[in-house]
Amino acid sequence: MRITLRQIAVFEAIARTGSIAAAAAEIGLSASAASMSLKEFETHLGTRLFERARRSMLLSDEGRRMLEAAKEILVRVADMEAGSLPEDMRGRLRIGAAAPVGNYVLPQLCAAFMRQHPGVRIELRVLSSQDALEGVRSMALDVAFVGAPVNSSYLEGQPWLRDALVICAAPGHPRAQSYEQPLASLAGEAWLLEKTQSSDRISFTVEALKSLNSLDIVLETDSVEAIKRAVRDGAGLACLSRFAIEEELARGDLVALDVPELRFTRIFSIVTRRDTVHPSAMRAFRQFAMAASAGGA
Repeated sequence: MRITLRQIAVFEAIARTGSIAAAAAEIGLSASAASMSLKEFETHLGTRLFERARRSMLLSDEGRRMLEAAKEILVRVADMEAGSLPEDMRGRLRIGAAAPVGNYVLPQLCAAFMRQHPGVRIELRVLSSQDALEGVRSMALDVAFVGAPVNSSYLEGQPWLRDALVICAAPGHPRAQSYEQPLASLAGEAWLLEKTQSSDRISFTVEALKSLNSLDIVLETDSVEAIKRAVRDGAGLACLSRFAIEEELARGDLVALDVPELRFTRIFSIVTRRDTVHPSAMRAFRQFAMAASAGGA
């Protein structure tokens, strides 16, 4: 008996979804057929690839080792099926991105890429930077766009876009002035901030606590849109990515404060996994994104 592509595909899908039923539905098999395929695969390899828990399938040590090889095989097969010419490109591209670029930069970029390559399907997940990095490391994602440092021997980061943090207010707010306002002068102001896992919130808090003893946080939320609307309605100040508020600043719905302590930029990077065969769609999208940033995107 030889290993089949279906067995490899079933194994990879179970590892990714954590369940035989979910993997079977994704591939288009019955649960019993998927279970039999996994059993045959394990029998051929002579090892158990999963530990069976009550509600999920957990990779064994040998399963984790085999998973990377399985994914590389499936990527190579997908590339063979899609062909090597860009106009013939097909496949699924899994992207993870931190909120500023995931919500306000990548949607337009993905739309432009898919117009050029209509055979490509994109799954875009907006995650914390750390979750996006972990997704690439575990090969659950093909590529990540993050503002956090890349400190892993498994990952490679390529500088992509510059972004700034901006303190913003409603046009009628007493602080909505054009002159310079040191961060310390904002003591006592009401703040509307993203929750603590946000890289924007972390960066701002680190800088703010150098000048302020505390922050009066009146609203915390996962939604940047909710923060912008509340700030526009006069609830207080916020510190957000410039990517997130460019349209509001241009329309005059929000005003940016000139705060010297925040006159710095951070770099978002494109992160991929080292020593891994990448799908042709991912390679093309990375080149497309780099070209767009060079052109001022």
